[in-house]
Amino acid sequence: MTTTNVLKSLLLLSCGAIAGGFLATQVAHRSTPLAVVAQTGSRTGDGDSTKLLADVAHLKDIVPGQSHAMIDVGYHMVNLWFAVQKGNWPFAAFELDETRNRIRWTIRINPVRKDADGKDVDLKGIFDGIDQSSMPILKRAVEKKDSAAFVVAYKQMLESCYACHKASGKPYLRPMIPTARLQTIINDDPNAKWPE
Repeated sequence: MTTTNVLKSLLLLSCGAIAGGFLATQVAHRSTPLAVVAQTGSRTGDGDSTKLLADVAHLKDIVPGQSHAMIDVGYHMVNLWFAVQKGNWPFAAFELDETRNRIRWTIRINPVRKDADGKDVDLKGIFDGIDQSSMPILKRAVEKKDSAAFVVAYKQMLESCYACHKASGKPYLRPMIPTARLQTIINDDPNAKWPE
């Protein structure tokens, strides 16, 4: 990932955090619950529903897409691979949890997408299967600090990811065993002594 892409990703995440904070502040200052606004079309007839709809439309416009969230998934999967190669099992456990969280974020962005033929692809259903099959095997390998089992489980996880990509009509998104680290600011050496 280039520095420019990392900066773009951080900028998008920052915009999302700011927008979320803005919405939370707006919601906290409303006396009528949003569910009532949604059902009645207004709070007090003073135009607040129009502003609310505009705010929601704006937030939808600035939310990062699934591809952005999947970049995060790839980032954490790469870190997971290299953490295990260095024998840094606590870091590997962290990265595995982050991978799962980012996949779940991806699904919240768009739980059902269309394939190339316009048919619905239930991403949540696909991940629920992965979350009950490949993911626990990978988690156990990390928990047991078993490098050999990890390699097998990691490959199985990549195959599961690819099955989802194919089901989504994106067979050209073919994951592989990472060949280079994406980040160099986190020291994955479990014996590192600096900084203290």
